[in-house]
Amino acid sequence: MRALFPKLMAGGLLVAGLALPALSTPQYGQARPAPAQAPAPEPMPSHAAGQAPAAAPEGQQAQHPNPLREFIKGRENEPAEKVFKNIQILKGVPAARFLDTMQAFAGALGTKCRECHDTENFASDDKDEKKIARGMIQMTKGINEQYIRTMPGLDKDVHVSCYTCHHGKTHPAARPEEPGDQKEHQEHH
Repeated sequence: MRALFPKLMAGGLLVAGLALPALSTPQYGQARPAPAQAPAPEPMPSHAAGQAPAAAPEGQQAQHPNPLREFIKGRENEPAEKVFKNIQILKGVPAARFLDTMQAFAGALGTKCRECHDTENFASDDKDEKKIARGMIQMTKGINEQYIRTMPGLDKDVHVSCYTCHHGKTHPAARPEEPGDQKEHQEHH
């Protein structure tokens, strides 16, 4: 099992390498108070005001500016909850690492921010996918803390991540795909 498990996990380690440190907060295991109902959060910037993207050199694709990276400029090391609104799960994570973690989640699920967020108001909890993501973060932390880290004989850096199940898809497969399944799945969508 010691040799097999790391091989099974190899695909998820790259993505989780960004996310796992953020998920290992000192508050884990402590009872969290029930979130209080707060008034609707103010909209956060999601587009750079009045700025056009710089032209790309010939033959290259223009880089898309990340307005959230600009929004946190100078505050990258502050806790995410002091920089962003409505942070409930990843409290204490530096703002830059928080954005790295969000990017890792998107990669692990093969999606974009808009899957879980209202990109005009990132603090909004209107999307069920955002609520599900919070539960998934807690589930992954629980699996790692309660099971993986307590298994004798496993390397100390072995862990599960979003990629472990999702493999770049928003909805993980309930069973391994057969060789013909992937082609058939693509034809239906």
